[in-house]
Amino acid sequence: MKRRTFMKCLAAGIGAPFLLEQLTAIAAAADKKVLRIGYAAPVQTLDPIKTVFAPDIISQGMMYARLLKANADQSEVGPGLAESWTISDDGKTYTFKLREGLKFSDGSPLTSEDVAFSYNRMRFQKDTVYSAPFQPLTTIEAVDPLTVKFGLDRPFPPFLKLCEIWNTGIVSKKAVSAMGDEAFGTRPEVTSGPFKFVEWKTGDRVVMGRNEHYYRQGLPHLEGIEFIFVPDVNTGVSMVQAGELDVGMGVPFARMKELEAAGVTIVSEPSSATYDLLINHEKAPFDNLAFRQAISHGIDRQQINDAVTAGYGTAAASIFSPKLDFYDTELKVIARDVDKAKELLAKSGVTDTSFTLLTNAGATDEDKTAVLIQAQLAEIGVNVTINAIDPGQAWTQLVAGDYQAQLNWWYNETTDPDNAVRWCVWGAGANKSYYTRYNNEDVNSLIDKAAGEPDQAKRADMYRKIQKICVDEVAQVALYHPTWTSARSAAATGLVFNLGSQYASIDEADLKS
Repeated sequence: MKRRTFMKCLAAGIGAPFLLEQLTAIAAAADKKVLRIGYAAPVQTLDPIKTVFAPDIISQGMMYARLLKANADQSEVGPGLAESWTISDDGKTYTFKLREGLKFSDGSPLTSEDVAFSYNRMRFQKDTVYSAPFQPLTTIEAVDPLTVKFGLDRPFPPFLKLCEIWNTGIVSKKAVSAMGDEAFGTRPEVTSGPFKFVEWKTGDRVVMGRNEHYYRQGLPHLEGIEFIFVPDVNTGVSMVQAGELDVGMGVPFARMKELEAAGVTIVSEPSSATYDLLINHEKAPFDNLAFRQAISHGIDRQQINDAVTAGYGTAAASIFSPKLDFYDTELKVIARDVDKAKELLAKSGVTDTSFTLLTNAGATDEDKTAVLIQAQLAEIGVNVTINAIDPGQAWTQLVAGDYQAQLNWWYNETTDPDNAVRWCVWGAGANKSYYTRYNNEDVNSLIDKAAGEPDQAKRADMYRKIQKICVDEVAQVALYHPTWTSARSAAATGLVFNLGSQYASIDEADLKS
């Protein structure tokens, strides 16, 4: 919480009893089951409609329950806050029936009004940042306290799986309306998921406590969670070894076997992620197609994958992860061709072929990737300056378009590729193709058509075309598809980090004594 916001709350007589109560609770639970998770970037907001930043998404997934709940591998969704649902014959109306007796963390009722409010914020509020996957959604109506109806302007097969992603987390209409967005985003006093907000030490950690009113009776097992910013991933591993963390996320691939041999519990889990060289299509020299193609052919993806992931990842042939539906298995990894890259560079006519590559400071695997790219492109006559900066600043510059190239990654929240393509190559979206400013009208049109196509073979053909165009035009340089890695205490059980960057069934996780 910002200090000035906290002081305003105290001056108005709002929130002080709540804060005292929660801090007292945390002190009492100091010797209980509090899971400590380390992550190499700091949380920026706790409002699920205001972010697409990984640490925000992970922490919010623990605090806000959704209508539906995915299984561990996200191959299907089942009941969550909603116990059942129906779909109209024309595929344009979805009606959900909520469980009876649902409550928020403060004990107040959770009804269809809260669901409608949450979805209307996410879909239509001006400053929502990720409404892109929900374009067909046009109306959300609370029919009665337990029934909510969604109206779409077309059949939309991905819709059910989308009802599980983090930004559809249900917030309290009463709490958000009373507090206002800014205060709620820094101190959400009312939550719907297995854990409730206790404290946010900005730039340090988010502290959560057990939600006694959680809808899954008898859960969660944990008394609380501390989601901690640890700037260096190697430090995170050391903290797990020292017993200061229970989970250190993002273990460098190069250390996996070494740490396992040393007796550290190391986990590699399937992901839907793609690690990219993101390029700004509005900044020279990446506004030139032949230059982009020269870069693409000058980079050795297989060498980068082998060197960086130590066999835990796969070299990228597509912007899609192979874990996504409709991944084009016919696409092949572009083999490095120095002569062809030089020809394309000459064809581009670009005189200043140098550029600055931003990386996230403290990310060991990115350091190695950047150095390899620098060396590989030097051979074709391109000078790359590496600039490692604070992860929060790197994200800010990415969003603002204040960069030429940046190493970053993205993942898909579900196995359906619609929100993947709307995130990374849909130029009509608010995020401008993952902030690369790539915009191809044919791709935009194919994305819209594929989303509403009920014929699976036709959908597959459209996604094949999208993938091929984006490779040919170098929408971004997909490098490799990593797995999720972490170091864990032997005491931590029941943890599954799924394809969609969420701790699946975090409510069932536990710490053995």
